Amino acid sequence: PPGPPGTGIDMSAFAGLGQPEKGPDPGRYMRADEAAPGLRPHDAEVDATLKALNNQIESIRSPEGSRKNPARTCRDIKLCHPDWKSGDYWIDPNQGCTLDAIKVFCNMATGETCVYPSPGSIPRKNWWSSKAKEKKHIWFADTINGGFHFSYGAEDLAPNTANIQMTFLRLLSTEGSQNVTYHCRNSVAYLDEESGSLRKALLIQGSNDVEIRAEGNSRFTYSVLEDGCTKHTGKWGKTVIEYRSQKTSRLPIVDIAPMDIGGPEQEFGVDLGPVCFL
Repeated sequence: PPGPPGTGIDMSAFAGLGQPEKGPDPGRYMRADEAAPGLRPHDAEVDATLKALNNQIESIRSPEGSRKNPARTCRDIKLCHPDWKSGDYWIDPNQGCTLDAIKVFCNMATGETCVYPSPGSIPRKNWWSSKAKEKKHIWFADTINGGFHFSYGAEDLAPNTANIQMTFLRLLSTEGSQNVTYHCRNSVAYLDEESGSLRKALLIQGSNDVEIRAEGNSRFTYSVLEDGCTKHTGKWGKTVIEYRSQKTSRLPIVDIAPMDIGGPEQEFGVDLGPVCFL
């Protein structure tokens, strides 16, 4: 026989089925740079802090190369702003306080970061007198009276600022290069046309004290782009040398040593190009 009648089904339990779920309150989620209306002073303070943090994050993600928003390298500026043109920008490779940022030239065609020497030249004159028959290389900074090691960065920078920043720049780079122009009067810079040898060729010194030569181990030799100092003519000429290396610790160039100097009619001067890292 059929059992007793059961309890009825409460249809109200299914009343919500088929109805769309309510979305989140649009007022709950807001951008950090949008102030909600009617905020209390404390909430407005938090909102301003979030906005400032958001701006800082954006400046890190997309550096402008300005004094207030320097980049690590010119390569970073090129990646973030591929349409920007070559020119002077600010970088801060050690990513510390921006007060020690340095101004550099950014080659936007290559992404190179170039730091200019200060001063950028050695005046042309007779720097060395010697009656010794056997000539040897004479280092400009270490031996010649009035000589100096080449330094880099603006003259108004705090001591060692450019050196510290270049240490970090070298770590962030895979290649470095620099040109030196040697102005000569009766002074052989590279090839001695009379003997056909490179014995009198210039020596240059890298920042890690390595000597870079005209011949020998290819890792420690420079190349010559122009050689107008091959013989004694009584007129001024110039020789342009370039050093390029994947050992960035060897740059910039800090000293130079000519050999064919010492006579009363022998003069020289030097123009230093910027040191460029990529």
